[in-house]
Amino acid sequence: MERQKSVANAARPIFESLKGQLEADHLNRFVAIEPFSGEHFIGDTISEAICEARRKYPTRLVHTFRVGHVAAVHFGMQTR
Repeated sequence: MERQKSVANAARPIFESLKGQLEADHLNRFVAIEPFSGEHFIGDTISEAICEARRKYPTRLVHTFRVGHVAAVHFGMQTR
């Protein structure tokens, strides 16, 4: 869990630095960021973005964002 947090924390500033470019060119798509290389991988789905990253870095963790959204996925729930 701690390793995953460090990957997420390292990926966030990379995502923020690319955000303007990504929103202009890839709105609503997914970006997987491999934080130690700084490389990012685009896909129409989370799986596509992660698979692209894994092709190049099969043993490294990535963190995924959805371009133009607060979260990569949303699990809707209503309470009454």
